[in-house]
Amino acid sequence: MKKLTSREDTSDILSNKGKLLPDLEALYKDIHAHPELSMQETRTAGIAADRLNDAGYEVTAGVGKTGVVGLLRNGKGPTVMLRADMDALPIAENTGLAYSSKVTATDPEGKTVPVGHMCGHDMHVAWLVGAATLFSKTRKDWKRTLMAVFQPGEETAQGAQAMIDDGLLERFPTPDVVLGQYVMVGPSGTVAGSAGPITSAADKKK
Repeated sequence: MKKLTSREDTSDILSNKGKLLPDLEALYKDIHAHPELSMQETRTAGIAADRLNDAGYEVTAGVGKTGVVGLLRNGKGPTVMLRADMDALPIAENTGLAYSSKVTATDPEGKTVPVGHMCGHDMHVAWLVGAATLFSKTRKDWKRTLMAVFQPGEETAQGAQAMIDDGLLERFPTPDVVLGQYVMVGPSGTVAGSAGPITSAADKKK
């Protein structure tokens, strides 16, 4: 099995990322302009499924209601799961951006609320689409199974459990490692990490 352990090992894969950026920027803006509440992410999930299909993945939609799982089997080796959340928040956007959200939706209590991507999940979806596409285009440079998971309902702490209850860990290969990401303020081009749990709670107030 070919192991990716150094900058040199990954250079051929990462050298292709620049070609994807214009498309991913357009995808990000589209998702940002069309946010969906937790467990209502049908449009976003459809986009994710279509992109995975186009990249040659085995795609299963509707996992835990609106979750999407894509598998790219590329020889023997560990299974690596990459995960992104898809849902937006019931918050009005007042950024004035050309692609700002003007969406409203009905929340679980039957109220009409504004909806906006105020927690970066639009970026998370675009990132995972980009990573999934990049690994598909560079299959000759690596060997293992890649599992792309687009998770609903992160903001309400429903989606992960819904996917597990729908057989995420039984219907698909057991991942050897699970990687997620979170957009935050920091120096461009850097990645931050921490040992142990971080941002591991969800709550809401009326």
